[in-house]
Amino acid sequence: MKLSKRLQKVADLIPMRAKIADIGSDHAYLPTYLVEQGKVVKAVAGEVNQGPYETAKRTVEEAGLSDKIDVRRGNGLEVITAGEADTITVCGMGGGTIVEILAAGKDKLYGVKKMILQPMVDSDRLRKWLHQNGWRITVEELVMDEGILYEILLAEPGQEVYSDPLWYEFGNVELLKNHPLFPQKIACAIEKLERILRSLQKAQGEDAGMKRDAMLEKKNRLEEVWKACKQESGM
Repeated sequence: MKLSKRLQKVADLIPMRAKIADIGSDHAYLPTYLVEQGKVVKAVAGEVNQGPYETAKRTVEEAGLSDKIDVRRGNGLEVITAGEADTITVCGMGGGTIVEILAAGKDKLYGVKKMILQPMVDSDRLRKWLHQNGWRITVEELVMDEGILYEILLAEPGQEVYSDPLWYEFGNVELLKNHPLFPQKIACAIEKLERILRSLQKAQGEDAGMKRDAMLEKKNRLEEVWKACKQESGM
């Protein structure tokens, strides 16, 4: 089975011999690929909706892997028992939704050594939740897939807090500064802030002024990060 670039990057972060639970598995492509490659020997594919659940079951059955991949229907982490999986993957959802899944199933995270999480939006909310709940982010990965830049986080048990609020929104600069896609990510963020600033130019009142100042400060900070990354890479 061939994965999308996004899911391939997630698969690359899965440790050998892991016991995985892929939450929101959709077509169950990720666990199917991992078992076919011999990277994991057993997996749970969880889906809450009937349609994707049936699709996932069909994928696993057609691959002849029903004895190694257990497709279960349920909401979030309710599809597993505590200690059943040592690696959790949640991909293709908003950061807020991932937080809700992890918070609701917090008791199921006992014994989990790694979580590979791929938020579509609101990654800042996810990073904050991880830090507030005894997880540290050890890998920040970026991947371009069909013109979209995706963020992938690998979290492990541990204590960590970012002193720089910017890192919650854009990722740990120390982990990302040498990544070839990081300058592009920052450049896109700067362009977005510039558009916001232009739209605020004619706005009146104290609130508008405070918002402009905050946006301008963030833009200046990001420009500093962008320049530092370019210097690091020798570009």
